[in-house]
Amino acid sequence: MVRPKRDQQHPNLQAAIKETAREQIAERGAAALSLRAIARELSITAPAIYNYYPSRDDLVTALIVDAYHSLAAALAAARDAEQGSHVERIMASASAYRNWALAYPAEYSLIFGTPIPGYEAPMEITGPAAAASMSVLIQVLDDAYQDGKLAPGELAPARVEMLQPWTEKMGYDGPPGIIHLALASWAQIHGLVSLELFGHLAPAPEYGDVDPFFEIEIQSMMARMGIE
Repeated sequence: MVRPKRDQQHPNLQAAIKETAREQIAERGAAALSLRAIARELSITAPAIYNYYPSRDDLVTALIVDAYHSLAAALAAARDAEQGSHVERIMASASAYRNWALAYPAEYSLIFGTPIPGYEAPMEITGPAAAASMSVLIQVLDDAYQDGKLAPGELAPARVEMLQPWTEKMGYDGPPGIIHLALASWAQIHGLVSLELFGHLAPAPEYGDVDPFFEIEIQSMMARMGIE
């Protein structure tokens, strides 16, 4: 029996490698990711993978970038689809963050979960991808500020200095208070989602649906920010 050529087996081998890697991560965790195991699963030789990803770390980096881009796209789509008030747009973005995490728990864990032993993300590659999702939150807050519906307030010089690296990273030229509110609100959204995803927010069925609790907490967050 003649074995099919590689391109006949997998017309898009690079995509097949990534998909198989995601399946491995979902089943066994990112630390167990193996290029040789992927090659066996796809019935190809390990050097065929090395043509695309010379090492496991290169593949992990590619998956992290894909995950960040997927999250940013989900947030942007939710933001753009909501044509209501600023409160509704922020709620839509927060809900999209949660919905994405629940739909793609392996990808969420890859970018926000336990560090992979021996792996250090190259920030020059993953940093811009990570900034894309934060940019969505900054924009919805800045839109509220520009419309006079959000007053970020004055910050102490020490806090402005602390925020400067984030301001530069995001390329934001508005009030430093918007960056502060974006980071604070992201921390709360991320905290709620992580607790839920990892089974700590509702540890027993009698606690009921998490949806109302999430919505109330995000509404309270916006009230504390003073968004009208």
